[in-house]
Amino acid sequence: MENDSNSETETQAVRLQQMKRDMESWREVLLPLNGLLHWEKPFYPAIIVGINTFIFALIWYFEPSVLTTFALLGLAISLIDFLVPIIGPNVVTAKWTGKQEAQYTDICCRILNAKTHFHNARTTMSSLKSEKPKIYFLIVMGTLVALAWLGSRMDNLCMTYFLVNLVLLIPGIRQHAVLQKYLARLLNVIKSFVGKGPKKMKAS
Repeated sequence: MENDSNSETETQAVRLQQMKRDMESWREVLLPLNGLLHWEKPFYPAIIVGINTFIFALIWYFEPSVLTTFALLGLAISLIDFLVPIIGPNVVTAKWTGKQEAQYTDICCRILNAKTHFHNARTTMSSLKSEKPKIYFLIVMGTLVALAWLGSRMDNLCMTYFLVNLVLLIPGIRQHAVLQKYLARLLNVIKSFVGKGPKKMKAS
């Protein structure tokens, strides 16, 4: 068991080093992007929502076709993928510090963990499909029917806008435990109401 654990740890370390090498040309960009997504400053959520709103406002105003939208999205991704590794190291001229290296390692760890979770989810669904096909069918069909119903009730662009905002805000929500704070406040309010209870009548 100990040998298996050590082997798994070594494999994770090798994968992490490989991830760091693969993302090295992006590291100058990943740090500020990570700070933005994790709300290192209080106005960062407004910047995220503002940029996303501007992009969707352009789509709403010009009303491009689906093919044009995907083509423009592909062009933007291709330009970013080509230009960032070239421009990033030249723009950031400051010396790479140990603190930045630790932050970069942490980002690569999170990316690696996300890939692992995705792989595990895919493996779980594949196992469920082969071992319990009826349950797999119910889960997949139920999810697709729910999405189809939701899509028929909401405008496609509006729904996509809210979903993209949610995805972009999730890292900051998790980092600052926003849901936990509001749930704790809600529970405190409920407890205060329950604690008071009905007032007893005073005996005359």
